[in-house]
Amino acid sequence: MSNYKESPNGRWLPTDISPSRLKTFKTCPKQYEYNYVRRFPRTTGIAALQGSTLHEVFLEEYILPSSPYMVLDNGIRELVEKIDAGDDSTELDANLKEMLLESNGNIDDLVELMIMDLQSRLDTEDPRDYKTNALVDAFDKKQGIEQMKIWGKGLLVAIRNGKDDYGNAVRIPPVAETEVEGCCEIELPSGVKLRLRGYIDLLFEDGSIGDLKMASDYWKAIWTLAKAISEDQPAMYAKMTGARTFRYLIVDKKRAKSGDAYAPMVRTIDFEVTDRDMEKLIEDLELFVKVTDIVNGHENGLFPPKPEYNGQTKATAGRTELNFCGKLCNHKEICFNENFKR
Repeated sequence: MSNYKESPNGRWLPTDISPSRLKTFKTCPKQYEYNYVRRFPRTTGIAALQGSTLHEVFLEEYILPSSPYMVLDNGIRELVEKIDAGDDSTELDANLKEMLLESNGNIDDLVELMIMDLQSRLDTEDPRDYKTNALVDAFDKKQGIEQMKIWGKGLLVAIRNGKDDYGNAVRIPPVAETEVEGCCEIELPSGVKLRLRGYIDLLFEDGSIGDLKMASDYWKAIWTLAKAISEDQPAMYAKMTGARTFRYLIVDKKRAKSGDAYAPMVRTIDFEVTDRDMEKLIEDLELFVKVTDIVNGHENGLFPPKPEYNGQTKATAGRTELNFCGKLCNHKEICFNENFKR
């Protein structure tokens, strides 16, 4: 990912708005204040590190058309199509068997690369439990690595085979580029000028764009079309690129109650960004500018907390400062002490 010295768009400006920045504000203005105004330190969790690892290896090492891994896997798919069409010669079968053997070795190598990357992140960063903010222990780290092996391999195999372990079809167009920086200046109806900016995971050869999500399959959090069309990210990327066809590539992290992983479900959510989506983005940006006072350095910004109670767990039972809000946030204790303490 390019830094500002390498980017044609230069240094990030105070009025550059990324999808994650706008989403943080919409999730909770107080969380936005803690992150972007008061700039309190933020921690990360194992799930976030797993997602970063998947992006690093899948987008940079595997999915690009110039990747030798992808060249081989494209060849496998072509052979399978010939065989499925009725050309089942012994020579083709032998070639397929040989190519699959090589591909399996490649996938094992890529999974090992994921493990090395994740281990490095676990060793050098400060992963914490998102509910209690407690440091994760050695068992959690080891389990996170074992999960990465299964979920990472599940994605690679699904792309190669054109279906996941459950038989669900996984078809995406050829990828032209990955992790491309998008940036465009817009002028809101109020006259305020902003730049929309961010890194687009996937630019496909057919002109569509997309984003890779390694996501929970918990029923309250699972990615569906309903969730996808409520996001501003597709409209922001459409604004940056002019592309209206958007595709989320979803890796549903399946696991037992113990946390042990099993094969992920891999799928896409494909849809068109509508004119109304673009209008809603402008409305969201106008509200964001008005409430945060971003053009004046947040001087007169309003940042009310928006807690969302989501029950308590064994780890947070009786700790009101942690279970008063179930949103993903690093600042629950601070927020509680400043706004809700009795």
